Amino acid sequence: MKKENTPYYIVQSVDRAFSVFELFIRERRPLGITDVAEHLKLHKSVVHRLLATAEAHQLLEQNPETGKYQVGPKCFELGSVYANNALITEGKRFLPELAEKLGEKAHLGILHEGTVLYLLNQESPKSTRVNAPVGVRNPVSATALGKVLMAWLDEAQALDILNKHGLSVHTPKSIRTVEAYMEELKQVQSRGYAIDDEELSIAFRCVAFPIRDHTSQVVAAISVGGRSFGNGSLEPVAEVVRDYAVLISERLGYVPRGVVE
Repeated sequence: MKKENTPYYIVQSVDRAFSVFELFIRERRPLGITDVAEHLKLHKSVVHRLLATAEAHQLLEQNPETGKYQVGPKCFELGSVYANNALITEGKRFLPELAEKLGEKAHLGILHEGTVLYLLNQESPKSTRVNAPVGVRNPVSATALGKVLMAWLDEAQALDILNKHGLSVHTPKSIRTVEAYMEELKQVQSRGYAIDDEELSIAFRCVAFPIRDHTSQVVAAISVGGRSFGNGSLEPVAEVVRDYAVLISERLGYVPRGVVE
């Protein structure tokens, strides 16, 4: 297959490989060697080498029963990198406003290898610092971010993470049993958000809401926490955090229930 007006600096083998990936994107179905060869007008031996190389790098995977190829796990990893870039862009857009509005530090984090990984932190001039720098990890069991990220996992996934990492006890209010933690996750699902009520640090309280993508999957979470919330109801704080979580989610393509485009 020769493309018209192809620049001299294009590497033909790489160009062909990208044409293969573009074909899988367009077709959105498993394809065999013959399918690819006919669509791209390439010899079957060339297609076989391209597909085998892509499979070796997990960009494609072959069904042993049909012999056809489909998108592999590395493509999903690349997609998640793009999604995280968009996530960070939107987080940078809205977190400063959220932190200023509530007068406390705002965080954006994801679930990674069974822990909360902080992608963004935004200080407020009024906040009393509880350090969680970008790139730092915190336990899922003692943080509002962790709870909200765990709440929409399958129960088996959540239990697997807890079995591998255990429960982190930091204060007298920290959750101490797996049973109690799983019950807490049910409450998070019911009310739609999570609370850290002095479970990570004494006098520190935090509210977290999920961030959803265009498939409605929870891909991240935002939280606001500090010592200024006192012992009163966190519902007013939750209402503000929820609004910003929805804003960021919508920027990622999420359509709230009941909204018809």
